[in-house]
Amino acid sequence: MDYKVTVDFAPVYECITSLNAFIGKQNHTAMDAGTSWVRQVQTQFAPVMLQRMKEVLKLTDNFSLSPYIWSCPGERTAEEFLHWFEALSPGELYDIAGQFGQSVPANLAGLRDAAAEVIRVWNDSYFSSIDPAIIEGLRQEAEARAAMLDGTNDMAIYEAATEGMRLYPSETLKQVIITPQYHARPLVISSQYDEFVFTSYSCDALPPGEGRPAAALLRLTRALSDETRLFILRQLTGRQMNFTEIVKAVQLSKSTIHYHLIALRAAGLVIVHTSGKSISYSLRLEALDDLPGHIEDYLKG
Repeated sequence: MDYKVTVDFAPVYECITSLNAFIGKQNHTAMDAGTSWVRQVQTQFAPVMLQRMKEVLKLTDNFSLSPYIWSCPGERTAEEFLHWFEALSPGELYDIAGQFGQSVPANLAGLRDAAAEVIRVWNDSYFSSIDPAIIEGLRQEAEARAAMLDGTNDMAIYEAATEGMRLYPSETLKQVIITPQYHARPLVISSQYDEFVFTSYSCDALPPGEGRPAAALLRLTRALSDETRLFILRQLTGRQMNFTEIVKAVQLSKSTIHYHLIALRAAGLVIVHTSGKSISYSLRLEALDDLPGHIEDYLKG
């Protein structure tokens, strides 16, 4: 059964993404924003609040807010979402989670209250003051991506938006909701349920500085500048390999291979084949098609 792709965007999606990007220490070195952004933002919070934010996000690690944002009416700014979210009764909280097949903790209302507390602090101290052009750029990307859907190309649109994630249909999967995000670039983040998948894909919402190369060009050239990554691409030419097979072929640690695959995925150089819980990788040659032209355009200005 084919699935349907829907492009969705609301400011609160980016609010949650930015919060998770800030707290998720394991991804800091992989993000374009990097540790310098994290250090800069840390100065806006008292140490006790930083610890509280980490504790709450750890408690809610397996509890995605995406189904609730999707279900929320209105413009869904951070403030509007929190007003709606905090007004939900325990029964309504459970009903929404149940509609998406989300595992429901016994203390759902308490987790909601804790999450809302941290989101409000994050919004007041950081997110409400970000460059409005980021939100506008994400909104324009969502509108442009939605306009590409014609009812027959859902799988292709998903793969293009995520720069190579190929999500295969299944008997249960019905709808895939994709959302552009800026703060966690170039990461692609998914929450999967039986009938639904929520995916936040990387979007360079702001143009590069004057005379600077585009972020996508930088990711591609950096990915190709490493001997190990080139060797991985050679291994993936003409075949699919799972993570264990790549580790065995390259003979480096799992953490090192994971790091290199993130760079290759960010550059759009690999196809990530996803079918249920099975994941494998293959070469995505089309990422190289326009490279000479992009370099020439940049050099000539």
